[in-house]
Amino acid sequence: MNTPTLSRPATAKLQHGPTAPSFYNTIKDYYNIAGPDYEAWSKDFNMHFGYCKNFTDIFSLEKMLYRMNDEVLKRLQIPTDIPIKIADLGCGVGTVARYAAKQYSNTTITGVTIVDFQLSKGRELINKEGLAQKVTLVKDNFENSSFANESFNRVYALESACHASKSNKELFIKEMARILKTGGQFCIADGFLKQDKKLPWLFNKIYQKIIRCWALPCFGNINAFTAALKKHGLSEIKVEEISVRIAPSVAYVPYTCIKFFITELWKHKSLHLKKERWNNVYAPLLGMILGLYRKHFGYYIITGVK
Repeated sequence: MNTPTLSRPATAKLQHGPTAPSFYNTIKDYYNIAGPDYEAWSKDFNMHFGYCKNFTDIFSLEKMLYRMNDEVLKRLQIPTDIPIKIADLGCGVGTVARYAAKQYSNTTITGVTIVDFQLSKGRELINKEGLAQKVTLVKDNFENSSFANESFNRVYALESACHASKSNKELFIKEMARILKTGGQFCIADGFLKQDKKLPWLFNKIYQKIIRCWALPCFGNINAFTAALKKHGLSEIKVEEISVRIAPSVAYVPYTCIKFFITELWKHKSLHLKKERWNNVYAPLLGMILGLYRKHFGYYIITGVK
């Protein structure tokens, strides 16, 4: 990457990239091609960062990844004495959904994705674990789904709302509110920008590279996001920044990349990877740098009630 010269502006206006409706094929291509590589990050395909609760957690990435699953599910306050229907919006291969089904025997979970690889791999794992009666994956659009109004008691999105359009993610929020039952609860965990105006020139270049690599229209803006939640009738909104909690799992990124490269060289004797697979390496490495700029970027868990 070129370093800035004195002739360049110190700041650059934040660009948000294309909106999701014109971006679906990019998202699908990325996950269909790079999706299998996520196994290098998590043997169970936990496709997100982890949550460090105790000091000893730092010695096991997989443990931190499951901690994050627990933190999201805990905040949904799932009752155990009545049947509960849960939607996982942007479910990946259904790892969190399968985990939830095992933890809460009274639940049925529907995972939503537009990615064919995730559907086929996820259904394979569901059947392998004997969860076909409890977990279903469907091909649908979480900004405009086919579900009836008020279909679910609980809804969550773990590092998937970032793929929704616009910095306020309003189409995603509107749809989430529509399919959530009155009194139902939601939980969103994701990275967000703290401001919507300017990033320093170098960090803006990193930001633009990350959203291209990860097939994101843009990261959400935390203030615009919470305003959109309120606009669509969601209440009791709680916003928690947990950047420090996820940092130990982020520190595993360089090791994971090295392990991935060694495995590829061992299997194929080369590193002739498709663009999407290289992007899956670049994005988390650059994300480590962006995450250091806490003035502009943070990782949040947002909860609330309809």
